[in-house]
Amino acid sequence: MTDFKTDEEKAEDIKRWWKENGTSVIAGVALAIAGLFGWEYWQGNKIQNAEAASADYLIASRETDTAVAQQQLANLRDNYSATPYAAMAALQSAKLYAEAGKDQEAATALQWVIDNSSETEYQEVARLRLARVHIAMKKYDDALALTKYDYGDGFESLLDELRGDIFAAQSKVDDARKAYERAILTDGGANELIQMKLDNLGKGA
Repeated sequence: MTDFKTDEEKAEDIKRWWKENGTSVIAGVALAIAGLFGWEYWQGNKIQNAEAASADYLIASRETDTAVAQQQLANLRDNYSATPYAAMAALQSAKLYAEAGKDQEAATALQWVIDNSSETEYQEVARLRLARVHIAMKKYDDALALTKYDYGDGFESLLDELRGDIFAAQSKVDDARKAYERAILTDGGANELIQMKLDNLGKGA
């Protein structure tokens, strides 16, 4: 007996292995190809959605009829919820509602951003704006609760100013003064608007 196989024996081994494993090999290759094309299709579709959402947002943001703009923004939010433009649309929608004095509708749009956006920055902006809507609705505890979330760098002064506004609306003058003073410090020491709010507290004291 020799330890070396003849070419014929090697060929028979290959045929036997292929008979036993060929189907799974072909299936694996087919799945890999399908996965590649599926990924490319998904990526292409994602880009197309983003481009369409961008175009729709541009149209909605230029619309001068508020009712039409709101409808366009709602459609954008509903049809492209996975894109950043949906959050942008909801923020713009909330702005229009707030300007029209429709605070509850504005609050609903902002809450949508908080609950659905995958972008932390949009969520943070929505919380700040929702807090101001709550102030307008005299929901001061709800407004204050929104300032207690973790925010990124650069929000310290905005949050302190917001707390000052909440306390001022509640006639808590001492608390408001402290919050405004912290806001000026965290802003770098020169903010005319916050200083004016602080001065107005002094006049009313």
